[in-house]
Amino acid sequence: MKFKLFILILICTSCTNFKYKPTKVLFNVPALIGHNIDEIVTTLGKPTFYPKPPDNRISYCEYNIDEWKLSIRYYPNTKEVIDFSVYPTPVIYEYKNFEDVLRVGNLKSVAFDYVVVPGSELYASPGTYTDVTVVPKF
Repeated sequence: MKFKLFILILICTSCTNFKYKPTKVLFNVPALIGHNIDEIVTTLGKPTFYPKPPDNRISYCEYNIDEWKLSIRYYPNTKEVIDFSVYPTPVIYEYKNFEDVLRVGNLKSVAFDYVVVPGSELYASPGTYTDVTVVPKF
């Protein structure tokens, strides 16, 4: 019985994915702070996902690089950016070190022109991070 329990625990722990660690900056989010969505699209190029904005509702666009997404929410009528979110595209990735997630967006946990909000999905293990949201200070 103990051997079966040991095998079950071994299988469960081997399924946890901590292998993929971001090692480089993929999105330079601080350089985008203060720009409207049109300026950002001009700078970064055509987004991977850029739906037609609904009337008077918040819209967003997304960029994908190396299994990571940068999602940008904005007001379509004023083009003002609300926030940026950086997260891995496969939803299975979790990170024990918050700095790993910040590195992808070239972010610092404390900055004078934006606020960083760490995130963790409901499925994530306690004490792990899956994303980061950046809210510009205006």
